[in-house]
Amino acid sequence: MCPFATASGLIIVKVRLVIILFSVFGREITKFTPTDRPMPLSDLSHRLSSKSHRLVITTHWNPDGDAVGSSLGLAHYLRGQGHSVQVVLPNAPSAPLQKTPGYASAFVMVHSEQRAAAERAIQEAEGLFSLDYNTASRVGEDLMPWVAEFEGFRVLVDHHQEPDGGYDFVYSQTSKSSTAEMVYDFIAQDGGALDASAADALMMGLITDTGSFRFSSVSPATLAAASALVEAGAEAHVIHERLFDAHSPSRLRLWGRALSSLELMAEGRAALVHLTAQDLVECGYEAGDTEGLVNQALSISGVLVSAFAREDAAAGIIKLSFRSKGDVDVNAFARAHWQGGGHIYAAGGKSDDTMADTLARLRSSLTELGAL
Repeated sequence: MCPFATASGLIIVKVRLVIILFSVFGREITKFTPTDRPMPLSDLSHRLSSKSHRLVITTHWNPDGDAVGSSLGLAHYLRGQGHSVQVVLPNAPSAPLQKTPGYASAFVMVHSEQRAAAERAIQEAEGLFSLDYNTASRVGEDLMPWVAEFEGFRVLVDHHQEPDGGYDFVYSQTSKSSTAEMVYDFIAQDGGALDASAADALMMGLITDTGSFRFSSVSPATLAAASALVEAGAEAHVIHERLFDAHSPSRLRLWGRALSSLELMAEGRAALVHLTAQDLVECGYEAGDTEGLVNQALSISGVLVSAFAREDAAAGIIKLSFRSKGDVDVNAFARAHWQGGGHIYAAGGKSDDTMADTLARLRSSLTELGAL
């Protein structure tokens, strides 16, 4: 797959299906051939190819790297195909994610800050994409009616369990590493041109949702997508620096405060950390400061499940994050106990109790989960 230069000097790559061979000392160890599987959303490609469409892309509340990356990556691609595309985010992402190419463009709107414009974009759209969420409630209370009651054609691209019905086009696969990888799959089979901005955004989604390619969800297909994105102009080291090497002092203070609260239970198989509303104020909390914190306790030898509780005084709830490894299913755990869900190894939830009561319940339920 060879890049070529346009007259403007922009490097564009014609996306094709990729075959990757990994060899060690001349011995073939893995072979991935995407054409062995049905191509996702080929019926959507046919519909979009008929004419230029007005499209809107939505994602979940508190958009993370995969949400922002898949949304902007798809937007760049579809705009390059001649469609009119708007991206509506429920609320603003963290400061590092706002540096993603295209975020500051006029076609990206934050509903909590530009309500009228965002709702007008949805109202005028012919098609709506739901990226990286499995139920309309994930977009937040204010935006949910606009998504749930949308009258045009609806597209779901998501890797969470138990998605809502009612979509006209669906690509739902829980084994996928990220929604960004799934958007790449769609682009690959659609066959259009992938520019560097789209590649950057999708690579960011891959990096964030795979833990920099270290999680078990990484497959040959994931690495094939990453290879194609690099060839299209994505620079992984630049993205990594933008995401992980530009933090605020408040983030370090908060992580230190949270890690100092570390508790181990179930004979060291379960871990719990927390931050109160007072901790957030004293450390100067900024949006995004606690992203990734829940993963830290999993680095402790023997820990199979980690929980992080953060008090949200404005919402009047305790926000919960869960991570696991081995045979521990935190999606089922979050659904059963904490009004949440997600993936087998990564899930979220909430508590309407006080922090003290929530921590007591967490200690009990985590002890039981870790003992299984």
